[in-house]
Amino acid sequence: MRLMEKLALKHLKTADVKKAVRHPDETVRANAAQRVCRDIRAKNLSEAEREFAHKLLDHIARDSADMVRRALAVTLKNSPKLPREIAIKLSADIDSIAVPVLTHSPVFTDADLVDILKSKAAAKALAVAKRVSVSDHVARAIIRFGDSHAVAEVAANDGALISEETAANILDIYKNDDLIAESMIMRRDLPPKIVEKMITLVSEQMVSKLTQRHSVPAEMAVDLAVRSRERAMVDFIDQAWVTKDLQGLVTHIHANGRLTTSLIIRSICSGQMRFAEHGLAILSGVSLQKSVLMIHDGGPFGLKALCTRAGLNEQMSQIIHAAVVIYRDLEMSGLDYDRTKFQALMIERVLTLPFDLPETDQNWFLEKLDGLAE
Repeated sequence: MRLMEKLALKHLKTADVKKAVRHPDETVRANAAQRVCRDIRAKNLSEAEREFAHKLLDHIARDSADMVRRALAVTLKNSPKLPREIAIKLSADIDSIAVPVLTHSPVFTDADLVDILKSKAAAKALAVAKRVSVSDHVARAIIRFGDSHAVAEVAANDGALISEETAANILDIYKNDDLIAESMIMRRDLPPKIVEKMITLVSEQMVSKLTQRHSVPAEMAVDLAVRSRERAMVDFIDQAWVTKDLQGLVTHIHANGRLTTSLIIRSICSGQMRFAEHGLAILSGVSLQKSVLMIHDGGPFGLKALCTRAGLNEQMSQIIHAAVVIYRDLEMSGLDYDRTKFQALMIERVLTLPFDLPETDQNWFLEKLDGLAE
């Protein structure tokens, strides 16, 4: 990166740029890359800085570590400042890197998306089908190259411009697929001829749904129910008025089968210690007082025993123990952090832990960190 030595970087921090490019630790590179990408996204760069940023992003997109490339993909997935060539390169990467960009990036052309669909990669076709805007041309390519899940997703996506001919084509190919039929029913702009065609093809139950015309798009319901649930829950727990009755909240979550180990991990690593205390108490069947004692005063063996009783494996126990140590260090630092800064520091340090976090958790924490920065 000789250009960096010649260029006075007004908006991009030289220290972050150097770490993103040269640091031997992939976690440090990933955190630095995310900070650089946030600056690129948020600031008005000069022409020289834009040229440099393009070269820098190309370098990051070729990093050997998945985590570094994922930091780029997650942070610039919505930004028009992501160069189109870089977006295309990321779209050819592994699913956890390609999918965020394919789902959200505004820089792709229809021709780009069709070329990507020709690979017949299921996760990538599904990502394209979920885009906020899908042309009829791209929708036809999804039908041709995607599987039934991608077709169901685009059929339910009200941002997809599906012509009458395309809708009829979907029904002809998938006339016995109830998931796709239901997805079509949930569209707000279903042409009258397609409604008539569906009445002759679908079951009595589907006809009833067809006439009722659901008002909530399927894509929105799926997103709220599955992909965003735990992030929304962690954010919800952070509200001051909620914490007054954490016992009742955690009990309710558990009664509905949503007190998962991943929710415990993600809440404690985001600084939600009281929620974790209540959650581990319920999952392990001990009192809240004993749970607090085993987490904070019983040493690593007390916490490990609590996690074992709660059904957590060795790796999860290690992550929780490390998060407790990080939490305690920040609490005892004497610095007056606001809630957002505290959470951001917790997550940044969790991402530097000397053992592998599951890929889904890495992605979740990167997105959470990006949300806190915004």
